[in-house]
Amino acid sequence: MKLILKILDYCFLIGAVLISTLFGIITLLWFPALLTQSFILNILVINLFIVLFFTPAILIIVIFFVAKKYNGKNSQLLKILSYFLICALIFFHLAISRCYVIYEDYMDKKEPYNPIRPISEYNKFAENKTSETSHFPDVIPPNATNVELYRNYLFHGDVEEYLKFKIDDEYINNELKNYQYTTIITGDKYTGHPPHGRGRDKDDIYYILGDSLEVHRGYSYGIVVNRKTHEIIYYYSSY
Repeated sequence: MKLILKILDYCFLIGAVLISTLFGIITLLWFPALLTQSFILNILVINLFIVLFFTPAILIIVIFFVAKKYNGKNSQLLKILSYFLICALIFFHLAISRCYVIYEDYMDKKEPYNPIRPISEYNKFAENKTSETSHFPDVIPPNATNVELYRNYLFHGDVEEYLKFKIDDEYINNELKNYQYTTIITGDKYTGHPPHGRGRDKDDIYYILGDSLEVHRGYSYGIVVNRKTHEIIYYYSSY
């Protein structure tokens, strides 16, 4: 009988630790900003999340073995209380994980600013281009019309940037000759995030310069061309 109770004890401990650790891992994976921020910020955020989401699992182990080793007065009561405390920690861990996901969804819906930026901001953007946005033009062509600059940075690390305008086919043809593309694909077959509000238009042709597309995370950058509307879009998205 004692052997069975001992096995049940350790099964309870292993189950509690696994559940608590699972909550920590799942919530940590919901934070893709870890992959996009600076190295120093990565270290700080990772340490914060380890403390926040994996401390309950460590506490469960400590509480279990402290109660197990204690043989003084009311030791049996202490062991019973330790089980309740471990269960409370699991529910607490679930609660903070759930609160984080709710908060993240809330921040996604609450845009801190209008992502359609004034065209006057483009000069500063062009001066600070990265390797993923180096294909954006240095200046907006003077004969471009319906110019739109979109820049949006979401709470959990998503980045969307594009420059869109209408222009003649000669400019588009000359521009497309300047790059080597990894993939050329129609919009209805493109598996990444299309530029904001674009949808999956089969008339859009994606000239992709680089991408790493997965189910929940990825990035893509390149040029989108629509010959029917005479539009060209320089884009970069990371999510």
